[in-house]
Parts: sequence; C-alpha cells; structure tokens
Amino acid sequence: MASETVVIFGAGATKACGGPLTNEILPEAFEPTVRREIEREDYIGLLDGFLIENFHLPQEPTEWTKTDYPALPLLLSLVDTAIDRNQPMGSDWPVERLRQVRRALQYMVFALLEYKLRRLTHNYYADLLDTVDPTRSTTPTVISLNYDIIVDNAMVKHSGCLPDYGCDIATDIYKNLPRQGTLLKIHGSLNWSYCPSCSRLDLGVAESGRTYKMLEELYQVNPLEERYSCHGFPCPQCSTSVEPVLITPTQLKDYRNPHVQRVWTLADQALRSAERAIIVGYSLPDDDLDVIYLLQRGLGQLAKRTPENITVVEWTNDDAMRAISKHPVGRRYRSIFGPDIDWRTDGFEGLIAGL
Repeated sequence: MASETVVIFGAGATKACGGPLTNEILPEAFEPTVRREIEREDYIGLLDGFLIENFHLPQEPTEWTKTDYPALPLLLSLVDTAIDRNQPMGSDWPVERLRQVRRALQYMVFALLEYKLRRLTHNYYADLLDTVDPTRSTTPTVISLNYDIIVDNAMVKHSGCLPDYGCDIATDIYKNLPRQGTLLKIHGSLNWSYCPSCSRLDLGVAESGRTYKMLEELYQVNPLEERYSCHGFPCPQCSTSVEPVLITPTQLKDYRNPHVQRVWTLADQALRSAERAIIVGYSLPDDDLDVIYLLQRGLGQLAKRTPENITVVEWTNDDAMRAISKHPVGRRYRSIFGPDIDWRTDGFEGLIAGL
C-alpha cells in the first residue's frame, strides 16, 4: 500500500451513480415492481407480517408510504438485540423466527442493491480514479464503506488489474491474476462469500478479471435456494454452507469475521500514513462510532499538520449550506478535524472537475 492518497467512499458516492441511501432501502424494496423482481423464498412476504405486527404499518403493503417505514438501522438493531438477548418479540416472533427475519432483512439489502446497480447511471468512481491517477501507475488506496462493486470494477477498468482486497481470498483466479491498487471494503462486499467453518473467503471474479456480485451468479446460474445463505452453497474446501459478508447498518455490528478484521487493520494503517485523503459521500452519522473512530484515529495527525489535505465532498443545491459551519454534515466534520479542511458541497462531479 505505497499510495500516499487514500479515497474513502460512503453511501453518497453510490447514490450519485444510481444506488440507494440507507433510508431508501426499505421503501424501494417494497415498491411493487421491485418487489416482484427481488422476491425469493417469500423473504419479503415474511417481512410484511413482521412490519405490520411490530411497527404498526397498514395491513395492506400496497398502502404503505415512505413515512410508514421504520429506519433500517433501528429495525436491524432491534432484531439484533432480541436475538442477542435470546428474547422473543411477542408470541408470534420467537428467537428462531427472528433469525429468519434477520436473514430476510440481509437478503433484502443484498437484493435491492443488486437490482438498483444493474441500472447504473454513471460510474463516477472511474472518473475520479482517472483524475487522481492520470498515468494509471499510482492507483490510490481506496476504503469503501459500501457493499456494491461499482468501485471494484472501476479499479479493474482503471488499471487493467484486480485490486488487492487486503484479505486472504482463496479463489484461484484472484490469486493468479495481477493486482494493482488496494481496495479495503470494511463492511464486506456483494462479491464475497465466506465459510464460517474453515474461514475460507471467495471472490466472485471472471477469467477476464471483471468482478461480479454473488447474487448476479444466483440469478443467472443457480436457483437461490441452493446458493444463498439460508441454505447456502457448499464451500469448495469443507462443504459447509457459505454465507455473504455484509456488515449491515445496526448498532450491534459484528466485526469478528477474521477477514473483515484484517481489512480494518489495513484501513487504519493506510489512513495513518496518508498524505492526502478524499472522503466522498459519507455523512459521519453520530451513531457510526466504529467508522468515526477509524477516521479520527487514522487522519488525526494529518488534520493537525495539513488539514487542507483532507477533502470532504457532500452535495447540496442550496448555496446557503456551502460553508462548513452552516452545513449539518460540515459541522460534524469540523468537530472531528477542525474548520480548515477542504470542505466541498459540489458533489462527485464538482470534485472531479476541480481536481
């Protein structure tokens, strides 16, 4: 990881390319057209009853509006808390059934992202990489907070090589193809599958080096019930059913996966050695303590030494909100890194044009 520039991508970066923000996932997944596309094994149907009974949504899902849904982090956190404490949520929702709800929620996130990103509008990730590294020889280290693989394929397109994911991926194609640049996906990825028995991690990757979503393979090659986590497909090493690697937005995030732990360690090291950092589309939410701690610890010295080398990119069409002291996200960054960082509210396109 020789690159002195680190780029950090949050959900806003994917939103610019056509993906959903966290608070848009539930309403969009239940939209009738999308629901018909992504429903498998009655996962979405299971969530109907759970939301109606526990969050007082109208009896008919067709009558639900965006304001009816609970926040996804709250929903996941409550389910995780009940499972962690081994407590039911009412007589109809014992712990084992809550585990099914949890799998259904994880699948819903997985499937909606896949659905939305099949309709990618523009890959600003690729534009930014080409701008930061015009010679295609010093690809910046990338830290992604997202599950999608827009940045993966942007890095493949940029350098002609797979990125180094910083973890022990066992897939032969990955091990045998050349790699350039480092991509640290601290919340997991749609193209990772993990065996909880032998800890093998595999990557969805074609012979060409193009990475693909594990769910993309599910849709095109095999039925879901043989390949997704509730039944799983067998690990090539020990035949245990594999699982996706997605750290969902809950207050009880589980980072015990050894590969995820390794990625977090490397992300910390990359930030601490960075001479320049570009943060795109991450709002620094107050409850995201692990990521805030990672950024503050990693970039704290850079902020004291040369705060102008930390660029934070948000987007707003309100001129009055441009100043760091007048923007709610800006104020959060000011409290972490001080007022002298390079604060921008002209979005992905403005950043690329201004570099």
